Parts: sequence; C-alpha cells; structure tokens
Amino acid sequence: MQTASMTRKVHKWIFLFVGVQALLWTLSGAYMVVMDLDFIHGDHLVKNLEEPLPAATAELFSTIELLRDRTDVKSVQLKSIREKLFYVVRDADGAHLIDAHSGAEVSPLDQQTAIALAEYYYSGNQLASSAELITDNPPTELQSRPLPLWRVNFDDRYGTSFYIDPNTGALATRRHDYWRAFDFFWMLHIMDYEARENIHNPLLLIATLFSLVSVLAGLVLLFYSFGKRSSAQRQQEATA
Repeated sequence: MQTASMTRKVHKWIFLFVGVQALLWTLSGAYMVVMDLDFIHGDHLVKNLEEPLPAATAELFSTIELLRDRTDVKSVQLKSIREKLFYVVRDADGAHLIDAHSGAEVSPLDQQTAIALAEYYYSGNQLASSAELITDNPPTELQSRPLPLWRVNFDDRYGTSFYIDPNTGALATRRHDYWRAFDFFWMLHIMDYEARENIHNPLLLIATLFSLVSVLAGLVLLFYSFGKRSSAQRQQEATA
C-alpha cells in the first residue's frame, strides 16, 4: 500500500504541473492539424510571384559595364518585375536592383514603389492601407529574415501584411491573422516563447519527461486498481 500511496501522490502533483501544458498541446495540435498549410502559408493571397522573361531581351545594358566598377560580385540575375527588366546584383555590399536597360540603380525602393509592388503581388482587389520601412526591432512574425523590409498592410478580412525587400523588389514573405494564430499555437506547442523555432529547448524536454513520469505513475495505479478489484471479487466468491 505504501507504493500505491506514493505513486498516487507522484501522479497527482506531477499532473498538476503538466496538466495545463498537456491541454495546450492538445488545443494547439488540433488547430495545426485542422488548418490547411497552403492556406496558412498565404498561397491564396499572392499572384505574379514568378514573372517570365520576355521573348526579346535585346538592347540590355552590358553586364561587362555593369560589373566594371563592382568588386566581389557573387551573382547577377536578370528578372522581370511588372513587365520591366532588372538586374539583381549581389556583392559584398548586399543586393542591388538595377534597370536592365539604362544600368541605373533603382534600389533601395521608396514607399510608393513598395506599395505598388505589394499591390501587384496581392491577389485581392483592395489597395494597400499603410506601409512602413522596418530597419530594426522586427516583429516576431518576421523571424530571422534580414532587414530592412517594407511592411505593406491590407485592410482585408485576413489582416494581410506583405513584406517587400527594398533592395530586390521581391516579396520576402506574407503574413495574415490565421498565420499569426498558427505561429502563436506553435509557440505554445514547442514551448519556445522567444524564437518560436527551437523544438529541442530545455523547457519542452522537462515538460515531456514529467509527462512521461506522470503517465507511468498512472499505469502503476491502474495495475493496483485492477489488483484490488480482483482481490475483492475473490473475497465475495469465497463468502458466497
């Protein structure tokens, strides 16, 4: 009986500690399973992400001239944005967006251009409601993406925000309220309340170990419970 009493206490107090987290695991897991990942990624919100190059690309600015005054060039990419051709040059100083016809650098993009690009990538019919350039202290929804980025907001039913790279004109990422809820539940699920990405953090490991001990204690109590019932039944049969 001492073993059963001690096991009951262990099971009770440990489950008081991990019970709330077990409930959070269940609720967050249910949301993440029910929601479609393509929807969470915001695939329904975007268009024109991959714009093909035009068939005729004559009279482009010479890449020899383009690279003449640059050092440590890592890559040069020709891309089409809103039916205009640009070079994206990456070197030691970062990325540069250059008009492929004139050779003039057009980056970093100003607010008006960032808004126009966001509306070009946006699949809805609404115009952007606001825009801000984020250079430091990024929101958690940006995770580890490099700055600066233009955040362009749309006042739609999803609470959509597009993040435009001012140096390349690319859509760096998109966020909406369902993604933000998913990210919040993911944080609760993995118990990483800062970066929200480390599934091997000590807090999760401790909670998992305590949960395992609680389950094992419950199994021991189950064994004692069935054993007690079998003994009572034998006594009843003997006195019948």
